[in-house]
Amino acid sequence: MTNESRRERATGEKSDSTRRRLTGLAWWMPVAALSLLLALIFVDPFAGDWDALDYTVFALEGRPSSMLLGRMLFVFFNHGLWRIAHGLFDLPPERAYLLFKYAVVAQSPLAIIASWALARELTRSVQAATLAALLLALSPFYIIYSGQAMTEIPAILLLAIALTIHLRGLERARTSSILIGAALLGLGANVREAALVYAPWLVFMPCAFGWRWRMKDLGVTALACLLFVLFAFGPFALWFGLNIGDYRAWWFGWWETARAESARHPISLSNMRQLLFYFFIAAPVVLSLIPWTFKDEWRRRGWSPLLIAACVGLWANLILILHYSVVLNGRYLLTGLPALVPITGDYLWRKMRGRSGDEWRAFWRAAAIAAAPTALVGSIVYIQAKPALAAHALPREYRARLELLPPDAVVMAGGQTVSVTFWRGVGLGRWEVIGTGSGWPGPNLPEVIDSYLRAGKRVFVDTDPRLWKGYGWQEEETRALVALQDRFRFRRVTATIYEIRPRDDLAAQDDPQLWRLLPEREGGVR
Repeated sequence: MTNESRRERATGEKSDSTRRRLTGLAWWMPVAALSLLLALIFVDPFAGDWDALDYTVFALEGRPSSMLLGRMLFVFFNHGLWRIAHGLFDLPPERAYLLFKYAVVAQSPLAIIASWALARELTRSVQAATLAALLLALSPFYIIYSGQAMTEIPAILLLAIALTIHLRGLERARTSSILIGAALLGLGANVREAALVYAPWLVFMPCAFGWRWRMKDLGVTALACLLFVLFAFGPFALWFGLNIGDYRAWWFGWWETARAESARHPISLSNMRQLLFYFFIAAPVVLSLIPWTFKDEWRRRGWSPLLIAACVGLWANLILILHYSVVLNGRYLLTGLPALVPITGDYLWRKMRGRSGDEWRAFWRAAAIAAAPTALVGSIVYIQAKPALAAHALPREYRARLELLPPDAVVMAGGQTVSVTFWRGVGLGRWEVIGTGSGWPGPNLPEVIDSYLRAGKRVFVDTDPRLWKGYGWQEEETRALVALQDRFRFRRVTATIYEIRPRDDLAAQDDPQLWRLLPEREGGVR
C-alpha cells in the first residue's frame, strides 16, 4: 500500500468516526439534557441525606469516611474542588455543600452519556442505547440522587466509563484498554464500594469474545483482576496501614456500629421482598421484562456480551440483599442498572421495529413503553417521599437554634444530631452531642448526662416531636429520653429546647412534657 493510499484510508476512517460521533450526539444529547433538567427541578433543599452532610465535613477536613473503604476518591475529589473554590472565590465552609451538590448535578448528564456509550457498545444500536439511557435517567432514585451531594451518581459515571473501556479492549484485543478498564473499575470502589460486586465482569466477559484457556488470555485476565484489587483496596490499605489521623480507631468504631445495625436487620425472606420492591421502583420496566429479555437474548446469541452484562447487573442488585441497609434505603438498587438497562433497551427496540416498518414510529413507541411506567411509578414514589425530602431542609434551619446555645454546649437533638455535627464541622461552634443511632449511650444515658454536668458542661435537649419517634428504631431512645424527667430538672430556653439540670437545682422548674413524645399517650406523636 502506497503512502497516499494509507493517507486516504486514514482520512476515511477519521471521517467515519466523526460521523458516528455526530450521529451519537443527536441521540444521547436529549436524554442527557432531560437528566440535567430533572436534577435541577428535584434538587435537594439542602445537601441531601445524612451521609451528604458527613461527606461535606470530611471533604472540608480532607479525611476519608469511616465507612468500609472510605469513599476516598469522592471525598478527596470534593476536597480539591473546595480548595480551588475557596482560593479563587473565598467560598466559606458553611456553603461548601452547594459546591459539592451541584458538582453531582453536573455529573448526572455525564453519567447518562457514559451509560449510553456502554449500551451502544453492547447493543450496536443508537436507538437501543438511547432507550437504555432513558430507562436510567427516569429512574426515581437516579433523579433524586442527581440533586444531592451523595456518591450514587459519581459512582455510576465512573462505573460506566470503566466497563466501556474494558469492553472495547476485549472487542479490539487491546490489552492496555482491558487493564485500564479493570483499574478504573477497582478505583470506582473508592467512590462507592458497590463497584466491588462487578468483579465477575472481569472474569466472564472475556468468554463472550472467544477467549479460551490460553496462557495469554489467562494472563491478561489475571492481571486485570489484580489491578482491580489493587486499585479497589490499595488507597484504604495505605491509609489504614499508616493510621493517618488515628484512622484505625475511627474505622473500627464504624465496624462495630455496622455489626450492631446488621444484627438489628438480619437477612430474611422479608428482606428479599423489600429488595424486589425497591428494584421495581428503581426500574419497573427492567424488572418486569427480565424473564423475556434474558430468554430472548439467549435464544438469539447465547452467552453474548449483552447477556453477560445483564447477568452481572442482575447479580449486582440481588447480592445486595446481604447488606442490611437495603432494607432501609432503595438507592442501592441503582447499582446494577448500567449493566441491566442495555438488554431492556435492545429488546424494546427490536420488538417495536419488528412490528412497524417506520423506524421512527417504532422508536417512539418503544420510548413510550420505557418512559410511561417509570414516570408513573416515579410520580407516586415522589409524592410519598416528598415530606421526607422536604425534611432535608431542617439542618439549614437548625443552625438558628444552635446559635441560641453556648458554643461548647452538649446537645441532644435526636434526628437532627447530624445537623449539630455538620455545623460544628464547618466551624460555627464546638458543640458536643449525645447522638442518636450508633452514638446513643443506651441505658447509660443518665450517667453520661451526669458526667457532663459534673464537668461543668451545659446539656440541652431539643424536644421537637419531629426529632424523636416513639416507634421503629428510635423508640428505645425516645422512651429513655422520657424517663429523664424523673431523674433531672429542666429549664426552658426556647419553645422546644430545654436545659437539663441536676435534681437539686431548684431554680429549674419548667416542665418539658416529654410524655407527649410517646405514641400511646394522649396527644403523643404518631
